[in-house]
Amino acid sequence: MPCAARQIQAVRCAMQSEMMEVRDMETAVPTVHRSDILHAYSECGVREGDIVLTHSSLKSFGYVEGGALAVIGAAFDAVGPEGTVVFPTLVSQDFRNAYINWNVNTSPSDVGAITETFRLMPGSLRSNQATHSVAAQGRLADELTCEHTAYGPRMGIFGDYCFSYSSPWEKMYLHGAKVVFIGVTTLYNTFKHFVEYRFIEWALHSIVDDETRCAAMSEVAVFHNPGRVWPEGAWPFHDSEFTETEMDRAGLIKYAKCGNSRFTCFKADQYVDFTLSLFKSLPNGLFNERFIAWYQQYIRKQE
Repeated sequence: MPCAARQIQAVRCAMQSEMMEVRDMETAVPTVHRSDILHAYSECGVREGDIVLTHSSLKSFGYVEGGALAVIGAAFDAVGPEGTVVFPTLVSQDFRNAYINWNVNTSPSDVGAITETFRLMPGSLRSNQATHSVAAQGRLADELTCEHTAYGPRMGIFGDYCFSYSSPWEKMYLHGAKVVFIGVTTLYNTFKHFVEYRFIEWALHSIVDDETRCAAMSEVAVFHNPGRVWPEGAWPFHDSEFTETEMDRAGLIKYAKCGNSRFTCFKADQYVDFTLSLFKSLPNGLFNERFIAWYQQYIRKQE
């Protein structure tokens, strides 16, 4: 082989080797430590004394030294002794039978290894509601979890007490809790359903005529209705990516990176208030046609 050809081949081999090294670095599984996770919590805005609700994916980090307990420990570190750590302990498997089979003490959390580990930890308090319970530890844990179904029902597609006035979701809203997503998108944002319930409540209360309000209520999707197949009825399911984009434009979201995982954080009260205002403007493409028809028939004509 001529000298020039050998040199070209050598250069190509070196370039291929460098490209393989870059690929290996990009696909390598990083090792994440509790201190790294604490740094990400802090970077995205969580402070001592906060209530922090975390939606999470353990595998999104890469390899976590200490596993789920390291993530939970970092959440405690982030809020300190005066703060409160909360994880969702929801039902997603066999949801239709949740109200029949669920037990506050024995039913597992269906939303990830971290949440189930936290539920089983000594000192964790779990709210007693079949579909949208949470577990909590810290200064306000008892206040948040003690009376999930005690008062103030709101009618809706998952049942009337999951987002009631006595629910942890209402209390986290009132306290301005921080909501953090670790390695998952806001598609998994349970507060989006809290907003949907609040929006339905506002819409129904805006109807002045009692007969018209009753007619509107009869068409809202609810969990227990023997005359319908669930989840038939009008309900403001919406595009959570759209609302996240609008929140981001308004400067209401903070982000951080840890291993292969992205942290996304916003305040519960800011999210709810902003999204409710957005809902009331009824932007194109946000809701399904069934709900828009219901809204135009019963709400728009009141305006």
